[in-house]
Amino acid sequence: MTASIEIKPRTSWADFAEADELSQLIWDGLSEADGAWHYMNFTSDMSIWESRHDGSAITMYYQGERLTELLLTPGLAYDYLLPLVLRFKLIATIT
Repeated sequence: MTASIEIKPRTSWADFAEADELSQLIWDGLSEADGAWHYMNFTSDMSIWESRHDGSAITMYYQGERLTELLLTPGLAYDYLLPLVLRFKLIATIT
């Protein structure tokens, strides 16, 4: 079974003022990655970006347009998000 990593702010997502900025930075970087990421959208409140190189994924859950949960699997997905985790002082927990 592949481990999952939950990324969350030190406060709740509802109180995290930078949630929209974080979401936009993730989308901007992945959508401009020259086909290195595959986008999947199975429901209106979930988006998944999967690495075409190692299959790791970033899963983003929304309520409306507000980010409410951020999960990823180890690999390039973690490597991609690490600078944002550090920049926004987010917490990464292995689940």
